[in-house]
Amino acid sequence: MAAALVDRKDPLVNIKERYSGRADFVEISDEIEDYNFFAEADEEEIDPPSKGQTITGTVIEIDDNGALIEIGGKMSGYLPLKEASLTPLKNLNSVLTIGQELTGEIIGSLKGMPVMSLRSAQLIVAWEKALNYRVTDEVFEVEVVEVNRGGAVCDLFGLKAFLPGSHFLGTPSESLIGTTLKVKFLDANEEEGKLVVSQKRALSDNQSVDLIKNAVVGATVTGLRSYGVFLELDGGLAGLLHISQISFDRIDNLENLFSVGQKCKVMILDHDKVNNRVALSTKTLEANPGDMLRNMTAVFENAEETAKKYQQRIEAEKLAREAAAKDIVAGLGGAIDDANVDPLVSVADSIESILASIVSSSETKPNV
Repeated sequence: MAAALVDRKDPLVNIKERYSGRADFVEISDEIEDYNFFAEADEEEIDPPSKGQTITGTVIEIDDNGALIEIGGKMSGYLPLKEASLTPLKNLNSVLTIGQELTGEIIGSLKGMPVMSLRSAQLIVAWEKALNYRVTDEVFEVEVVEVNRGGAVCDLFGLKAFLPGSHFLGTPSESLIGTTLKVKFLDANEEEGKLVVSQKRALSDNQSVDLIKNAVVGATVTGLRSYGVFLELDGGLAGLLHISQISFDRIDNLENLFSVGQKCKVMILDHDKVNNRVALSTKTLEANPGDMLRNMTAVFENAEETAKKYQQRIEAEKLAREAAAKDIVAGLGGAIDDANVDPLVSVADSIESILASIVSSSETKPNV
């Protein structure tokens, strides 16, 4: 019995040597018992295709662990589940159908049956797409699959790309897993198998867009820090909602209010194109102080209406200050005649002029 087990594993030796580090081939040897019914279909002795050869075959049977592929005559090959795609699959029924024609590479054999892989061809196509993004310097999307202390690991066409924490808008956390991010390449080296991406590079491209002050825009939370919330505005710009601008009430923990991927509405306070900064606010959208803590959903639903009232109030306060400024100047014996002059700026000049004339008058007045 021991000898039989040794013979059973012999065909995997070359595969393991060539694909060292690919754990799925180690697991294949443990699943041979499940493949016996496939091997029985190949009783006729035909020279199997050699390792590294590309072959085309037809799917004739599918089970939970893989698919049986007819590759010529009565010879069949086997496509393991883990060799069917660069991205993990739960079952082959989602991507294969009986009668479907496949082209793949022979990577070894099991009990004399050729083992096929589709990953090699997919790998070539995936790298071609990735390198094209690098050449054109386009913005593209990746899915976060893992987060570690250095940043996040993302999926791009089945390839693994690293997003450094320093190039992420916010702080990478477990809540990012499964989310999609817009990024650009920092580095792409096929020989080294290295892909490094940046979210900040992707978002900075949109910072030249003009934003209207006090306008309400939609946004998505991309990161949380102790001092505020980072968001991606609809249209691709990045902005910061500082903790002091979230609500008129005190906020102790941002994670109790926001989560990565959450949809929000914010008001534009300021857009500094020179430094690529967009300041945002939600407390200006509160109908009553503390509404963001009590009922954030209602704040966002009524955001445009509340913002309109806010702007009307700000305009009324501005007019009141201008009228007060004019009264001060008039009370001191001056006047503001130029309608194009900002009264709040002109009042200082007028007061200074009046005081100067008083001082000058007292200096020239003869002694009694």
